[in-house]
Amino acid sequence: MVNPVPPPHLSPEQRERLEQLVDAVRLRTVLYPAPKPPPPQPRARSRQYPSGRPNPWRSARTHRRRQK
Repeated sequence: MVNPVPPPHLSPEQRERLEQLVDAVRLRTVLYPAPKPPPPQPRARSRQYPSGRPNPWRSARTHRRRQK
């Protein structure tokens, strides 16, 4: 990894603080690696049974009209 050059307009105190923060961030990444993403969730079931018939409960629920 290449050592970045701090901006020249920083005071020595600011550079020291910046180096401390960089060291703290590097230590944190070593001690606490990023968590792995969760596995993908299974897809929702389709509206049909495996035999091809529509699911009567789902179709009845989705096609109902709202009453005014």
